[in-house]
Amino acid sequence: MRRFVIIVFAILGMIVGVALGEAFASVPYLSWLSLGGEIGLKNPVTIDLNFLQFTIGFWCKINIAGVLCMVVFALISHQIARIIKI
Repeated sequence: MRRFVIIVFAILGMIVGVALGEAFASVPYLSWLSLGGEIGLKNPVTIDLNFLQFTIGFWCKINIAGVLCMVVFALISHQIARIIKI
């Protein structure tokens, strides 16, 4: 259960961090937080079997602020899990 909480908080941290990185992209002295890249398939792959259709796709945007917030949120969740004794 503790690992699940830490993983959820890390994913939330990445989401918050990427949003913050994009928000700080226009600020001159904080624009370095938005440096990063994208990985995955932008155009999803579709397999059509006439009676069943699969669409598979994955895309992830990563920047420096996202990685920093992911680490901070994971550390915070580890402390919270220890306090509530999960």
